Amino acid sequence: MRVGIDGHMLGDRSGGNESYYTNILNNMYPVKDMELFLFVKKGVSAAAFADRFTIIEFEETGAFKRNFIELPKLCKKYKLDLLHTQYFIPFRCPCPIVCTIHDICFEHYKDIFTKKEYIRQKLLIPYAAKHSQKIFTVSENAKKDIADHYGVEEDNIIVTYNAVNNDFCVLTPEELEEDKLRVQFGIGDSRYILSVGNLQPRKNLPRLIRAFSKMEKEMDENIKLVIVGKKAWMFDGILKEACNQTDKIIFTDYVTNKDLVRLYNAAACFVYPSFFEGFGIPPLEAMACGTPVAVSNKTSLPEVVGNAGSYFDPFEEDEIMEAMRKMLRKDYCSADLKEKMKKQAERFSWKESSRLIVNTYMDVVEKKDEDVQLC
Repeated sequence: MRVGIDGHMLGDRSGGNESYYTNILNNMYPVKDMELFLFVKKGVSAAAFADRFTIIEFEETGAFKRNFIELPKLCKKYKLDLLHTQYFIPFRCPCPIVCTIHDICFEHYKDIFTKKEYIRQKLLIPYAAKHSQKIFTVSENAKKDIADHYGVEEDNIIVTYNAVNNDFCVLTPEELEEDKLRVQFGIGDSRYILSVGNLQPRKNLPRLIRAFSKMEKEMDENIKLVIVGKKAWMFDGILKEACNQTDKIIFTDYVTNKDLVRLYNAAACFVYPSFFEGFGIPPLEAMACGTPVAVSNKTSLPEVVGNAGSYFDPFEEDEIMEAMRKMLRKDYCSADLKEKMKKQAERFSWKESSRLIVNTYMDVVEKKDEDVQLC
């Protein structure tokens, strides 16, 4: 059994998508008689996977040619029994395909994408959903959404939850080096609220910034807002909203995992106002680091956070503000809440999601072989 995995997102600093694939691959082990091929962009280091995967570099740099021309050729060249892609699938392929679709946000919020990106997703993701042998997604909420929109049987959609890896944990003071962290990111000695997510419309950062600004003016204490994430698309409005508060609001851009864990640990609290998520890894990471969280009450986030966090309507700035104010109370993060956060983070496992994916590979290939025999 020869399985090819499209890993073009590795190394692109794309946030949740890259984190999902990196951790799934880190925990994926081929079963007997299974050979795994991992296709990556040129120049991306895939040495960590070389003991379990045959690493193949793409020749094409453009997404269209890579997805629709090169991938089918690679399937034929390496005599693959199955191809695993993300979001999009080739129109013609010599082997069955399984596809990961994290969410279908574009079906609900057209205006938060560029026109080109919206058209691309609107044309290609429904096709992938309807023509893949199986679909992997990252929450029950996303599974139902995909099934309802595209008429796909729920039995053909496999939930492979995101999780957090062992790096995200409560650090000792020596590991944290908080004084150095505060100098590194220009935070100073203020307590700070942390938010993590690429700068793009659905992360709802303008409302967060306005809610923070209103709250900060009413407080006696000096509080800062630290926003971690690279500039993705349609981010000008986010930066403009914060331009009058440059001393209170810090944009770090992309940070390493090591620094991200430290930022979670040193934060007074974490807030995640995104109004649409397939899963939403950052709240889980924050909880694993012992930091109290408040999140939007929309889509998958209640599924992720459970009873271990606070909720707000992401379209109501006063609710966001009150959630932050509540978490900043010195007595908020009780021992009971810390235990709930720890248990909720432990509910999700990369190892289990990887096992489900490998089992699905086997099921699809075995069914294909049975169909061939019947013919």
